Amino acid sequence: MTKAELVAEIQKNLGDASKADAEKALSAVLGSIKTAVKKAGKAVKVSDKEAKPAVAVQLVGFGTFSVTRRNARSGINPLTKAPLKIKASKAVKFKVGAGLKDQL
Repeated sequence: MTKAELVAEIQKNLGDASKADAEKALSAVLGSIKTAVKKAGKAVKVSDKEAKPAVAVQLVGFGTFSVTRRNARSGINPLTKAPLKIKASKAVKFKVGAGLKDQL
């Protein structure tokens, strides 16, 4: 599903809302999730090897967005086949909630 199809679906579910209203609603939700993930990301320190995932957004029945630490690791450059070191970083994870999982 593309963003345009999602906006059309939101518009249909809202009933008498315009396409612009549906797009504003989607932008508001996505903006709020981005802000929460960014805030949770500040709580996770890349240098802390014992860092616990920070829950950013928890939507019961849908799922949970969280920020977690990724360890430093070694990799291989696919072009030159030379080994390289990949720095520790943060990653956003999504865990599917039971309500959504049951619908699959």
